[in-house]
Amino acid sequence: MIIHNNIFCMNLTFTDILDANLLRVKYREYEGLMRTSKTKELLGTVKDFLHFVERLKSHVSSTVLMRSLEEQERVAKRLITTIRVRYLLLFLYKRVIQNLINRLVSLMRSLLIQLSF
Repeated sequence: MIIHNNIFCMNLTFTDILDANLLRVKYREYEGLMRTSKTKELLGTVKDFLHFVERLKSHVSSTVLMRSLEEQERVAKRLITTIRVRYLLLFLYKRVIQNLINRLVSLMRSLLIQLSF
């Protein structure tokens, strides 16, 4: 690796350039897919990206690139966890709301029964 004007330049082969271009295309594809507003699709995309990064890490020898991939992996895992917690919270939220509605309706009926005597 040659350092020139604070820019890291690597001695790249033709296959390295092709691999870098393919990687660039794949990352742009993931970027577009992650901008979706549908949570289930986002979860699937992030899981796929996580598997892609894990496979990519097994072929990387550069420590700088490895650190970047590890950070991407960490953030992707955090995103998956957050989405899963969201589902759990939504489930609990709906259940709590339904229980409160049922309780309120029951109390209202109880009051109406007491008023009718």
